[in-house]
Amino acid sequence: DRFAHDLADRLYQAAHAGEFQHLIVVAPPRVLGELRHSFHKEVQDRILAEIDKTLTNHPLNEIEEMLRVRAA
Repeated sequence: DRFAHDLADRLYQAAHAGEFQHLIVVAPPRVLGELRHSFHKEVQDRILAEIDKTLTNHPLNEIEEMLRVRAA
């Protein structure tokens, strides 16, 4: 829970500073749920997609392909 809250705060700071325009959030289902509760509206407005999946130890090419399929 603390990780999700701290990450949501960091993303808010980055969004407010104009460090990103769009965001795709990938996190395990439980963490994604906590993030949703913690995101500031400024971050929520920039989210293009949310993927509830654990990607630890997945090769980068598999992650890239999953994101391509979701974006299509």
